[in-house]
Amino acid sequence: MVKRAIFLPLFFAAAFVGATAGAAGTAVNLPDAPIDPRDGDSVRRGAAAFVNYCQGCHSARHMRYDRMTEDLGITAEQLRANLIFTGAEPDEPMLTAMREDDARQWFYQAVPPDLTLVARVRGVDWLYAYLRGYYRDPSRPNGWNNAIFENTAMPHVLADLQGVAERDPETGALSLAKPGRLSPGEYNLLAADLVNFLHYIAEPAREKRLATGYAVMTFLIILLVFTWLLYREYWRDVT
Repeated sequence: MVKRAIFLPLFFAAAFVGATAGAAGTAVNLPDAPIDPRDGDSVRRGAAAFVNYCQGCHSARHMRYDRMTEDLGITAEQLRANLIFTGAEPDEPMLTAMREDDARQWFYQAVPPDLTLVARVRGVDWLYAYLRGYYRDPSRPNGWNNAIFENTAMPHVLADLQGVAERDPETGALSLAKPGRLSPGEYNLLAADLVNFLHYIAEPAREKRLATGYAVMTFLIILLVFTWLLYREYWRDVT
């Protein structure tokens, strides 16, 4: 009875490790997203790409436009002229103009999700690979598929910029069959800027939080040094 009690936990632990290893072996190798959250120019370019190519279908309802004036140095006038196309005010959230009923009709009952936290949920590497993973697939209702997210309902809204890719049925490799308005390097930069913006809106205070954390830790380390010196001086004559 004792041997059985010991064996069962070991059995389930081994099964869990084996399942985990099997899942890891089938995982997709994602490229590192070349983003820098401290690059304000990149985040601003990503904001422009988002409102021009993504916000027609997707909202970022937990992000206000005027938060970018605080973090990115964009004025209210620049917001109205370049980043607000829905008639919203700068202090309002970044909502899409698309109605949910229309979205269900156009996208086969699949409502485009809110993207405020997508970088936290999916990860920046996954998003970067997704934006570069579209290829032509006549079997799909919208004519597109994605190597990272098979059978995606989202059409390739950036096809005019990237071009049309085809996928090798044997190797799964993508090749550009029809160039777009941007070169591959320029499109990769656009994708990185867009991912950088999605990373920013997922936690706008991240950089300030990290800077504050580093400052506090530096202060505590300096305080620790002076505290240790004071402790040694105080106990020097006592001992």
